[in-house]
Amino acid sequence: MVNEQRNEYVPDYAVPPGEVLEYELELRHMPKSELARRTGLTEKHINTIVKSKGKSCITPETAIKLERALGMPADYWLNLETNYQEACALERGKGPCSEPRLARDSMSDNNPDQP
Repeated sequence: MVNEQRNEYVPDYAVPPGEVLEYELELRHMPKSELARRTGLTEKHINTIVKSKGKSCITPETAIKLERALGMPADYWLNLETNYQEACALERGKGPCSEPRLARDSMSDNNPDQP
């Protein structure tokens, strides 16, 4: 038998979809109020997704609305959500107090000047 080695990238951190959404809004110079208007969601709902650190999920309906408003495919948003939830579940399985390591945590590890 031949053993095949797979070279597969597996990040050691999780990115909440709300962080990606916030980043996209910053790149586009789009206020949350404008995204709310374009999606038909309330600004409170948009804020909940952005600020919840993964506690507020992006549903398929929300993903479709984001696709229409931002031009980024709904499956992109759903995959972000699924991958984040999977990372959270894996971390919870490691111990009772485990929290997922977030992308912003790994960035601060590389930059000692950040708090």
